[in-house]
Amino acid sequence: MSRALTATQGRPIRRALAAVTGLALLATGCGSPAGSEQASGPVRITVWDGQSDAAAKSIAKLVARFNQAHPDIKVILESGAATADGMLPKLTAALTSDAYPDIAYLYGSWAPNLARNPKTADLTQYAKDPAVGWADFWASEREAATVEGKVIGFPAVVDNMVVLYNKKLLAKAGIEAPKPDWTWDDFRAIAKKTTDAGSGTFGTTWAISGGEEAVWGLWPLVWQAGGDVLSPDRKKAVFNSAAGQQALGLLRGMAIDDKSLYLDSSPAEKGQKLFESGRLGMFLAGPWVLPDLQAAKVDYGVAQLPGTNGNHETVSGPDNWVVFKHDDRRVKAATTFLTWLTAAEQQLEWMKDTGSLPIRESITKLPGYQDYLTKYPGIEVISTNLANAKRVRPPTTRYPRVSAFVAEAIAQTLLGKADPKTALDEAAAKADAALAVPGS
Repeated sequence: MSRALTATQGRPIRRALAAVTGLALLATGCGSPAGSEQASGPVRITVWDGQSDAAAKSIAKLVARFNQAHPDIKVILESGAATADGMLPKLTAALTSDAYPDIAYLYGSWAPNLARNPKTADLTQYAKDPAVGWADFWASEREAATVEGKVIGFPAVVDNMVVLYNKKLLAKAGIEAPKPDWTWDDFRAIAKKTTDAGSGTFGTTWAISGGEEAVWGLWPLVWQAGGDVLSPDRKKAVFNSAAGQQALGLLRGMAIDDKSLYLDSSPAEKGQKLFESGRLGMFLAGPWVLPDLQAAKVDYGVAQLPGTNGNHETVSGPDNWVVFKHDDRRVKAATTFLTWLTAAEQQLEWMKDTGSLPIRESITKLPGYQDYLTKYPGIEVISTNLANAKRVRPPTTRYPRVSAFVAEAIAQTLLGKADPKTALDEAAAKADAALAVPGS
């Protein structure tokens, strides 16, 4: 979702005003006018940040610093939606009126939907400005922010999936820490050995709640085995290939035969809580959970994903700061703010506050980068693992529906209600029907 940093904020619904003077106040979340009052004085722009906890505090601190140093621009920070997951529907509703923000934090997988909206700004020319340093962003981030040649935003967060393991549980089971060349057979064996039904301890966990959190962990197994999600033209589902069946078959064996897989049906992600409480041997996640693990004082280690025939490909979910059009002044102000926010110095501070990965290569060369690595044990493994993030999820507006069908197949299989082939074939048939709809 990108998974990246999930958030938990809310925002009240604004009441409509009947008076003509009141109508001028229906603007971008802060009550500022969308037109004439912005012709002079500081340009006011609204940002829906979608962050919580340490991330929310960090972005607020940075915005305050920007406002102080840039008196010609006033950035108004709002949460935008109850969660980062809910940002797209909230924004979609706002775009039907003038109550939409200038900038919003949005998952990279939503870019195809956003690029089609005429209120989404085209930043292609801005990205060519040397001050932006577009080439300094990782390639996967640039790809996630660009749809058919149109740049719609700036990279916000980059992540990737790794395996976090509980050092104490592995040692108790007489298991050595995962080696760089470990395989999925090794992963299954470790999960089985660290499972203890008597104490309610499981080897690992998998979501069956029906969301993307159930699906995105499956794609690395499929890719490693030579498969893919969709055909190159994105018109047909191919995840039900032998590679897909092998991937889901592994998980089914762990869930049904080994009983080493905790099936997490909670949208609140109980699996992470189990890991924090010492009742989960391994946890597939990324950098966004490290602050939580440190707060819970978990003695954890980090390893890249197990591999298939030496291929340790992982999945990454870059997120974007997407810019929306009100007028030219505000678009320009938005790009000025984002150029500053995504600069290496500000990003290193954000990374130290949140445990996020470097979105620019130049960040790794700053003097304070070593302090960041020291603060978050294991983060260097995750950062290095960006080299194994070779593909992004299919850039199609129909991906959310495809994902939902696959999530259903995963749940049915892990609950023992279907075999991998049958479940994936049914999901592929539904996906093909969705992909056949014009405009997908």
